[in-house]
Amino acid sequence: MIADIVKTYFDSTISDMIANYERLGLKASGQYARELKSTVTVSGTKVNAKITGPIQSIFMEGGRGPNRVQDQQAVRNLGWHLKKWVADKGIDVNPYAAAHKIVYEGIKVPNRYNAGGAISDILNDEWIKELSELLRFDVIKDIKSDVLKQFQEFKN
Repeated sequence: MIADIVKTYFDSTISDMIANYERLGLKASGQYARELKSTVTVSGTKVNAKITGPIQSIFMEGGRGPNRVQDQQAVRNLGWHLKKWVADKGIDVNPYAAAHKIVYEGIKVPNRYNAGGAISDILNDEWIKELSELLRFDVIKDIKSDVLKQFQEFKN
């Protein structure tokens, strides 16, 4: 069944995404890996599938711009969050200095801590082509089966 193929492929993709982010040295708390999930639902003849993850996935892949609100409270709030990240990551960085830079300048990817490609190395045109190939035979089989059923009904 198509949904089973997609679910297996998406689960394998999540494993590849986790391996890639670890290979790139982006692992800190492990929240990214824990929160990646695949969901496949079937509604009639439609199969809907998605991979979801934590908000920081967006920033790991593409960086982020400066804050809209640029004040010391924003720096303190972000610094508080970065304090845990710096400890988890085991790097010697002042989290409040990093927060100040992020609040006012944003984060560019690639950078010295993130070479980029955390997600796009895996989810790319090749990924889509491979999934299409996996589905092609199952879809053809389903269409053939439906056509044969309709033909039988037409004959009777």
